[in-house]
Amino acid sequence: MKIATRTALNYAILTAGILFVFAYVLYFVSEKNREDEFNDRLGYKITWRSEFIFDAKIEDSKIRELHERNKKLLNEADISVYNADKSLMFTDIPPSKNNLKYLDKIIKTKRDRITWQNKDRQYMAVKYEFNGENFYIIGSATDITGKAHIEEFKKDVITIYIISIIIIFVIGFLFSYYTLKPLKDIILQIRDISEHNLNRRLVVPKAKDEIYELTETFNSAFNRLEKSFNHHRQFVTTISHEFRTPLSTLIAELELAKELNVTLNDYKISIDNALQDANHASQLSSALLDFARASYDISQITFSDLRLDEVLADAKVALLQKNSAYKIGIHYMDNLADKDESHYDFHGNPYLLQIAFLNLMENACKYSCDKSCYVEIEVQNKNLIIRFIDHGIGISEADQLKIFDLFYRGENKNYEKGNGIGLSIVKRIIEMHQGRLSLQSESLKGSVFTIEFISQNRL
Repeated sequence: MKIATRTALNYAILTAGILFVFAYVLYFVSEKNREDEFNDRLGYKITWRSEFIFDAKIEDSKIRELHERNKKLLNEADISVYNADKSLMFTDIPPSKNNLKYLDKIIKTKRDRITWQNKDRQYMAVKYEFNGENFYIIGSATDITGKAHIEEFKKDVITIYIISIIIIFVIGFLFSYYTLKPLKDIILQIRDISEHNLNRRLVVPKAKDEIYELTETFNSAFNRLEKSFNHHRQFVTTISHEFRTPLSTLIAELELAKELNVTLNDYKISIDNALQDANHASQLSSALLDFARASYDISQITFSDLRLDEVLADAKVALLQKNSAYKIGIHYMDNLADKDESHYDFHGNPYLLQIAFLNLMENACKYSCDKSCYVEIEVQNKNLIIRFIDHGIGISEADQLKIFDLFYRGENKNYEKGNGIGLSIVKRIIEMHQGRLSLQSESLKGSVFTIEFISQNRL
């Protein structure tokens, strides 16, 4: 069942219950008013008949004749008159067997009148005094007109009740359909989005309500999905493109060695060239895997409590093991390491941070004549600052605009081999940890890469 239909049905059932209670109370009150009004008229007729019997002193037969004649024109009350001894003195119709029971009740309770009902007839017992004696008159009648009116009223209430429920259901359905129409539009828009058009987004409604929040949530999810899909597609494209060159070179070198090499030295030269190509492919694969890890959704990355100066030291050790000719120095600029170690506490992923620091250190050493990197770490206004300084060839202003782009290599590509992935990895890792990466460089004088982690992201 559709939500609009279910909502309209539930709303109609709830309203039907409320209307039923209202209609029943209305009918009950109307019936009670009819009964009270008829009892008042019955009491008046009993009193009038009693005065006519006792004061007029007309023969009983004549009274009955007048009574029968009036009953054809009016809804007259039939009465029975009893004296204080409960003896029947006069009656229009054969008295009911219950008359004596109610006579005892009115005598014992000493009330002026009591009423009761038997089937369609309404009864009333009245105490009447005449010449100092007590008489009891029991009158009864059927409220034909009142009953007919109340039955018509009952039919009208039932008809109006049914029509109201139908109208309420229709209005509820239209209201639910109008309210849920934005959801249906969202469903139709989502159905049109596939892996071929992930750049499409849902139309955001103007009213900032729950539908607006739902649309924004879907668009945010599509943004992450598109980003992830593009990263995977880019990663696959990159692997197929970048690995083609070293693998083709490696295959060609081995084929030439098989066909042309004769001496042992020729084979050694071919093997060295093949190893060089294999090492290049290995380095490229490692860089691409690190780039893939840095491109993950942040919700998929495990963060833990750590010390950034210790991660820096681990990155330094790993780089020196890779190339012992490099010279790296880490300096605390604020002298807080000996006073309070907690200044360098951080919440992040140690593996990814180590990759970022190692790349910056390696680039600084690689493009410096003295193969050195000077690292400064300090706390400023509760923000943690790390600078990677070198006195190498520097980066031109034109290259600084694109230096963080994937596979981009500037003028330094002739100075040292590389693949243009390292700085892209560094930038993504720093952004993942909600930090800022900036660059200051001047050609032939050196470069300074600065990482700033703001205080709210620290422990």
